[in-house]
Amino acid sequence: MRDSWRHALTIDDSWVRPLPQRWWRLDGLLAVLAFAVSAAWTEGYRAINALARDHTDLRLQYLYILIPCAALVLRRRFPLTTTAFITVAWVVTGQLDGLLTTTLGIQCVYLLAIYSGTAWCRRRILGAWVIGGCLLVLAGWVAYALMFKGYDGPPGSDLMPGWLGMTIILVLTNIIYLGGVVLLGVLQWRNLRRRLELEEQARTIDAQAAELRTQAVDAERLRIARELHDVVAHHVSVIGVQAGAARRVLDKQPEAARDALTGIERSSRSAVAEMRALLGTLRATPELDRAPTPGLEDVGTLVADYRAAGLAVDLQVVDGRPECTCDIPPGVGLAIYRTVQEALANVQRHSTATTASVVTRFGRHCEQDYAEVEILDAGNARPGRAGTGLGLVGMRERVAVLGGEVEVGPRQTGGFRVRVRLPFD
Repeated sequence: MRDSWRHALTIDDSWVRPLPQRWWRLDGLLAVLAFAVSAAWTEGYRAINALARDHTDLRLQYLYILIPCAALVLRRRFPLTTTAFITVAWVVTGQLDGLLTTTLGIQCVYLLAIYSGTAWCRRRILGAWVIGGCLLVLAGWVAYALMFKGYDGPPGSDLMPGWLGMTIILVLTNIIYLGGVVLLGVLQWRNLRRRLELEEQARTIDAQAAELRTQAVDAERLRIARELHDVVAHHVSVIGVQAGAARRVLDKQPEAARDALTGIERSSRSAVAEMRALLGTLRATPELDRAPTPGLEDVGTLVADYRAAGLAVDLQVVDGRPECTCDIPPGVGLAIYRTVQEALANVQRHSTATTASVVTRFGRHCEQDYAEVEILDAGNARPGRAGTGLGLVGMRERVAVLGGEVEVGPRQTGGFRVRVRLPFD
């Protein structure tokens, strides 16, 4: 219960309320306005003879009003000091000119001081002690006035004497007014903190959203770069090899040249179709005639293109679980296709190998279905034909996105090995 009260009154909170810009101008205007209202209120009381028994010099009366109003200039910068000072000024004024403290103008100044101490104090525990002390001083002064100055009002009614009625009125009035401004100050402090926290959270969310958008754009750019590399590297390589073969046999073997030209035509059409499909993803609206994305079922056609280009490729399918093959996600099928495409393009461009093997496997490991492809060759690296390595980087990135694993490197028995395993549900 004690902790809940401390939390409700923000006693244990270490947050510091920031000062507004040019706070001294705002509070200076407030002090001038408070003095003008208090003076007008005092003259209104004087006009209806409510201060007829007050024989204090008029200049002193305005001095008693001016002092607490002037202290309001520092109510935000030094809230607890201002509250304590105005409390002392209130008690001293009550002792020197008790009737003046009955005017609503100077009472509002004191209530504003209590509110400012509650709403603006930075050290909440110290603020609780200072505000509580000020309220105790006020209560003690009221009790002193009732006990020692006596009661000179009406005698009372049949149910209650006058002094008791005045005591009840003073106690309830001070509880309602002072308790109300303390509660208002606490609520205003809590609401401002909550609003600033929400603004900070909104800024954080905006920053994270912008970062996520940037990451999404980067990821899409990398994906497109990988696709472009795979499409261009494969088809241009195949077209170049087939064009060279056609040139060499054009005069002696027209049929073989015709087959090579047919392969060039097929490769160029396939490249155009894949480029259109890829560039279609960059448009605002998709085209209806976009070519389908290549997948697992297109690996055979891909291997046939390389065979036609002069690379003897052996394709094998090891299906440990026949039901898996029908449920391969498109993303996994595309990754396998691009892996075979990149690996065979590297064999053709950077290796002395004339043969290669492609093995696709499907199975289940650790309660997880997987698709695997392995490309092997027995050649050596051609001197002066080292690539940029972007293809292998793109392969690793594609596999990492799908949560798979990749092994790329030379074999101990000679040649090169690429193995990719991709899990799927």
